[in-house]
Amino acid sequence: MKAEIIGTEDGIIGVKVIDPRGNQHLVEIDVEDEDSEDLHAQESYPLDASKRTQEQERLMNQVAARARFEAHTQTEYEILRDGWVPRQLRRGIDALENMPIEEFDESFCEYYHALINPEKIKKEHGITEETVEFPGEPEIALIMKGFCIDDDNEVVNVLPDMYIYYSNEHAEKNYTTGTPASCSDDTTQITPMLPPFKLPDDFIYPEDFRGFMIHNLICQIRDVYWNMGEDPPAAYDIDGFGKGTGNFDYEEYNY
Repeated sequence: MKAEIIGTEDGIIGVKVIDPRGNQHLVEIDVEDEDSEDLHAQESYPLDASKRTQEQERLMNQVAARARFEAHTQTEYEILRDGWVPRQLRRGIDALENMPIEEFDESFCEYYHALINPEKIKKEHGITEETVEFPGEPEIALIMKGFCIDDDNEVVNVLPDMYIYYSNEHAEKNYTTGTPASCSDDTTQITPMLPPFKLPDDFIYPEDFRGFMIHNLICQIRDVYWNMGEDPPAAYDIDGFGKGTGNFDYEEYNY
């Protein structure tokens, strides 16, 4: 997609986006009110979201994401969260790569054990067939564990809690539990998000687990681009699980 800032006035950033079909969109972002919805004007697709096809709705969402990315990268305003900015995710990768292995082990050992033993996590958080809102045995879908880095790309804090998504084939959506903690304003929050996994025969902890986390952050960068309907840079166009949700379908990319 092509995007450009067309003006900023009274706390409103105007962005023009040309979608892959050549259609023009005008998006206005209110940077003074984070809770306000962006104004999205266009004349190519039904105005009523319920009358759009699934592909049209996805395209509209991708345009909106592309507009916000343009506003974030081309103005002084902080529009996006750290986890949706490729440069920040790249800094998180650098921080993990440079972290002493003993410190990495101490910081992320709990996360590692949660991912290889999801049944224990279910028990600790009371995720049982009797307590969930859907029929059948609940399954852990995704576990998130955030950490904070400073301006020197060093890990200065690992958030104490994990955030958990769970569901099963009978659930219409993913449910969550845990505490969504956040980093202080003077640091950058990076959040690996991984599904539970079984240990490969040749798995070596903690080195290989650090590789798993880095791989996920690389895939998250890929998904930031997919989320706005663009191809990622070649270095990030790899197989694997990245973001839990977005304006894309993993199955379309055969991942």
